[in-house]
Amino acid sequence: MNKIYAEERQRTLRLRKQVKQVIYNELKTNMNPHWFISFHYTDNKTNEDEVLRDVGDLKNKIRRIAYKNRDRSIKGAGSFPYPKMLFFNEQSHLGTGQYHTHMIMEKLPANINTQAVIENLFRKILPSKIKSLSKWKSVDIQRISCEEEDLRRLSSYLGKQTEEDAMPIDNFNSDLGLDPKNQREAANNKYRQEEQKSR
Repeated sequence: MNKIYAEERQRTLRLRKQVKQVIYNELKTNMNPHWFISFHYTDNKTNEDEVLRDVGDLKNKIRRIAYKNRDRSIKGAGSFPYPKMLFFNEQSHLGTGQYHTHMIMEKLPANINTQAVIENLFRKILPSKIKSLSKWKSVDIQRISCEEEDLRRLSSYLGKQTEEDAMPIDNFNSDLGLDPKNQREAANNKYRQEEQKSR
């Protein structure tokens, strides 16, 4: 019994390490991370499908706000480059099953890319538009340092709840460098290769 548990634990640790590396690669090569935001939902938000829908709704609203605030003085700039976003949906470590989300976002247009505006956006504007966002639980908003050590620490933090049956990274709503299906496939292939090596 202890041997089986030890093998499962080793598989989980290898998977967690690989997921942390995928997150680090996304932060380092596929986006310019600027904001790290953690937010909560209303009570009893324990259904993952509902959380995925809510995150998709939040992402669309942020994109609309960014588009409305774009710099219109730049002529012939081509299509508007929406800020990339990564989402990590985690369940409470207190055993309630309650979800919260960590989000990494690139810069928004300059006129709304301040700490005060982002705080207002997540504490007042978005909760009034998305009823499932908590109006009273804390929202944590921080600037991201792009130093390698800081990105590794952030990747480690975001991959901490990875298990064989639970991946916190939201493949459906995140702007991953690879197509989400290919990203999952690449992670699964790497995981299988590591499994074969360990046997």
